[in-house]
Amino acid sequence: MASASTPAPMSGATRPDRMMGICQIVGFVCLFGFVLNMLVLFLPPQLGDAAWRVGFLQQFGDRSLVLLIGAALTIAGSFDSRRWLKQFSLFCLFLGGIYLITCLLVVKDTLSLRQLAVNNISAQETQVQNQIRNAQSNPTALGQNITPEDLQRASQTLTGQATVAKQNAQTTVLKTGMTSVINLVAIGLGLIGLGRYGMSARQR
Repeated sequence: MASASTPAPMSGATRPDRMMGICQIVGFVCLFGFVLNMLVLFLPPQLGDAAWRVGFLQQFGDRSLVLLIGAALTIAGSFDSRRWLKQFSLFCLFLGGIYLITCLLVVKDTLSLRQLAVNNISAQETQVQNQIRNAQSNPTALGQNITPEDLQRASQTLTGQATVAKQNAQTTVLKTGMTSVINLVAIGLGLIGLGRYGMSARQR
C-alpha cells in the first residue's frame, strides 16, 4: 500500500525573508506614525517660547519609544541588504546624537522656567505686601473689623504661602525637566546602540 504523501516542509530559506519583511513593514509603520504625531504636536511652532519648547520636548521624549522600536525593526528587516542597513544605521547614529544634544536645550529651558516661576511668585508677593504696608501706614482707611495685628498676621501668612509656592513650582519644573532629559538620553543611547550594531553587522 502506498503511504500517504506528506506535505513538503516550508523551505527554511524563506522564513528569514518573511520575518525580515514583517519587521520592515511594522518598522516603517512605527516611523511613519511617529513622524505624523510629532508634526501635529509641532504645529504651530513657538520656538521662541521656552515653555512651549519644554512641553514639546517632553511629549517628544515620551513618545520616542515608538521611534526606537520602529528603528530597531527597520534595521532587523534590512540585514539582507548592506546598502539599506548602512543607511538606516547611519540615520540612527545621527538621530541618537541629536537626542543627546537636545538634552542640553531641555536643561537650559528648565532652569530658565524655574527662575521665571520664582520671579512671578515673588512679584505677586511684593505687590500684595505693598498693599498691606499701605494699609498699615493709613490706619484710618481700615475697616472696623480689621486691625493692624490682622494685617501683620496676613503679611506673615503671605510670606509663608509664597515660600511654599516657590518650592512647589521649582519642584514641578525640575521634575518635568528631569523626566524629559532621562527619556531623551535613554532613547538617544538606544538609537546610537542600534546604529553601532547595524554598522558592525554590516561588516560581518
